[in-house]
Amino acid sequence: MHIIQSQNSKYRNEIIALYMDAFSSGLSKQHIDHEETILYIDAILLQGFTLLAINNDSLAGALLACPLKFDKSLPDEISQNFTIAKCVYVAEMMVVENARGQGIGKQLLDQFFSSVDKTLYSDAFIRVWDQNIPALSLYQKVGFEPIASIDQTKIKADGSGTLVMHKIYLHKKLQ
Repeated sequence: MHIIQSQNSKYRNEIIALYMDAFSSGLSKQHIDHEETILYIDAILLQGFTLLAINNDSLAGALLACPLKFDKSLPDEISQNFTIAKCVYVAEMMVVENARGQGIGKQLLDQFFSSVDKTLYSDAFIRVWDQNIPALSLYQKVGFEPIASIDQTKIKADGSGTLVMHKIYLHKKLQ
């Protein structure tokens, strides 16, 4: 297993497939529009940077980061108390299902903290669904602290209606 920083599109399709799988199955199962996902991932790849966990030439996990201004759902508690231009946003953190719990997420976050440009960014943010206890626990173990929250309405995976997901924003000061 090794972590690489990538701004090229070599793994683009694998990242899109990982996103589709991560959010259309399991606990956070919801309807994911493929075309919207492509636009979303491409926008992050264009504006930010990606750390990839590679195992035997296969994508095992990905951390996608970009400027915080990318997040259009940002709560007032953050936008009014931080210089947004100095904040980086971990927009997505995903690990393939059969590799979860093996420390890949921690490796990605550790590499993120050591490689993020601290001359550009003074603060890091990440957002997580409050029911995703393993992710929430990991983020807190590496120093993120809850700072704000929002409710997001999502379409159920079967399209039969909506569900509301309570998302927690976590913050960490970069040194």
